[in-house]
Amino acid sequence: MAAAIVTCLAVANIFVTFAYGRSANYGKISIADLPRLFDDAALFDEVYDQRSVNSAPEMVPHWPGSDVKVGQVGGVAVDTNNEVVIFHRGNRKWEYNSFDENNRFIDPTGAIKENTLVRVDPATGHGIESFGAGRFYMPHGLTIDKQGNLWVTDVGLHQVMKIAKGSHEPTLTLGVHLTPGSDDKHFCKPTDVAVASNGDFFVSDGYCNGRIMKFNKDGKLLHQWGRMFEGPVEAAGNADFFIPHSLTLIESRDTICVADREHGRIQCFCAGLNNVNETGLFVSSINKREFGKVFAISYDPNLDVIYAVNGQTYSVSEVLGFTVELSGNIVEKWSPDGLGFGMPHDVAVSPDGASIYVGEIRPDRVTKFRRV
Repeated sequence: MAAAIVTCLAVANIFVTFAYGRSANYGKISIADLPRLFDDAALFDEVYDQRSVNSAPEMVPHWPGSDVKVGQVGGVAVDTNNEVVIFHRGNRKWEYNSFDENNRFIDPTGAIKENTLVRVDPATGHGIESFGAGRFYMPHGLTIDKQGNLWVTDVGLHQVMKIAKGSHEPTLTLGVHLTPGSDDKHFCKPTDVAVASNGDFFVSDGYCNGRIMKFNKDGKLLHQWGRMFEGPVEAAGNADFFIPHSLTLIESRDTICVADREHGRIQCFCAGLNNVNETGLFVSSINKREFGKVFAISYDPNLDVIYAVNGQTYSVSEVLGFTVELSGNIVEKWSPDGLGFGMPHDVAVSPDGASIYVGEIRPDRVTKFRRV
């Protein structure tokens, strides 16, 4: 599309007007519905500006280097210099008895003693630096914003932290230390963060509360939406989440997308960056049988696609990476040597779109893929 869509409510109107030559109200229209509004598929392609994907990502062997040792990988992210940061759990494992019935972390050994954050050279795979020892309890999500700040979530601490570029210490911490909750000041096992250019950020909160929370750059809560719904996806409505596990922001479309893990779908909503009153409005849902569960998603603006990694269910055994168009079409499936993943937990794409990284919690590893 030649010009960016400035509001979420404008999406349906723009496409309906183009197809029918007038503005009309046809009810709620998702991106996935748009192709049926066009009799000519080529016309839809021209309007939607879908870019072709030439070849599936290929695994890069022997990456990272042997000097990079990680435990269960909670998060992986890439900064504007293409350097890779891994957020892992060291020797700690998330086990059935890691939390009590009230979601409080109960490991008596306290914070993880090993460094849990490692920065890796994207070309050589060798470690550049590592830090974070003695601070984190159960690392989960990792995001790097356009200024190079690190944003992490810790499901044991029930906290979200910002670590400024060049620092190893948090400069902003939200949530109450080791204390789960459901009010405006607490999180309960928060899973991920997405950050906008204006400093607004979104938190998926997470394993207990099933909500998305939007904050300004100073950490003031602006809006929240969603609820935990543990029923089947067929009975779930929009913003009914069964563990919102990962976030990705499509800023050019003013859209925030959520990996609704146990429902096996990607749900997208208005981010409200252009119009705060539209924050949280439903935009579209991508629900594919092949997904099973959707653990993580990452948007690539170079190809205008979402990369996703899944998990097994009773009916889905293949654990793969997926390249998904915003219309909902799966255009690629990929995995290490074509053999499938173990249990992927996060996915990230480099700013230039040339490299994709997948972190797993079984086996404990990060795999690099590249487009050739």
